[in-house]
Amino acid sequence: MGNNFENMLFIANMGEDTISVVDLMNMKEYYKIGLNEDYFYKMRKPALGPHHMIIDYNKKYIYMTNSHSGSISIVDLIENKIIDNIYVGSCPSHMVLSKKNKTIYVSNTDSNSISVISTEKRGLLAQIPVGRMPHDIQLSKDHKKLYVVNVDSSTLTIIDTITNDTEGTIYVHENPYHMVLNKDGSLIFIVNTSFSSREGGSVTILNSKDLKVIDRIRIGKMPIEAVIGKDENILYITDAELNAIHILNIKEKRLMDRIFVGRMPGSIRKDQKGKYLFVGNMQDNSITIVDRKALKILKTIPVGIEPNGIICI
Repeated sequence: MGNNFENMLFIANMGEDTISVVDLMNMKEYYKIGLNEDYFYKMRKPALGPHHMIIDYNKKYIYMTNSHSGSISIVDLIENKIIDNIYVGSCPSHMVLSKKNKTIYVSNTDSNSISVISTEKRGLLAQIPVGRMPHDIQLSKDHKKLYVVNVDSSTLTIIDTITNDTEGTIYVHENPYHMVLNKDGSLIFIVNTSFSSREGGSVTILNSKDLKVIDRIRIGKMPIEAVIGKDENILYITDAELNAIHILNIKEKRLMDRIFVGRMPGSIRKDQKGKYLFVGNMQDNSITIVDRKALKILKTIPVGIEPNGIICI
């Protein structure tokens, strides 16, 4: 197979320490990469808990956060195995890769910190304290700033990636969980989840230049993650409580449509051409593929237990 992974989808299965590889041409699971098979089959529970994944620029390695073991793993896609582990903080959640800085930034949810890792030396460079329960992180378009949403602090922390110093922290709204930036990086859309269906969720729109809140739009019951549409006027947002994807018109501030998928949808990604949406259904152990333009479900594919992080190549 070599390293030609075109039309392949990689899914981190948090509940069984595997990565499902889905063939998008045939729309079925092609194979699984076992990450810790001996332990899982002996103990019947995951030791790693893979949560989020990113791929290197050469598409040879996957970097994966392990929520249970406090580490990130480097998975060789040619050999289909873990080749290295780097210990970071407690309950690492999300990562971003900066080719410019030759670093990976990791949010550690339980130790309230960001780990900075050298991609060349595969070692820890710095630990940066942030707010309570940091979850999602994103880089500015020039890679000079790192944005961190702190769920329990209801804040956004901004880090200078040159000095690894904190530039500031601002209040956004309760339970900021995930973020997505528009193409030029001028706007940050923050998905605020809710742990009470009575309150509901929302999206905060932030100007990245002056870090001023432009607007907040209420949406759903328990929104989790979002991707932005090709014209940048639409957000596609998963809702774990309603088992749906919300299609939100940002400019008009209205819900355009809603697509019901599997149970407890969390992660959402789109392909590079923006033709499909991929949603991980954690309670159904499946991936739903949606035609973005037609807003129709094409297929729901069984994968591993608790599918979480998704990579589309």
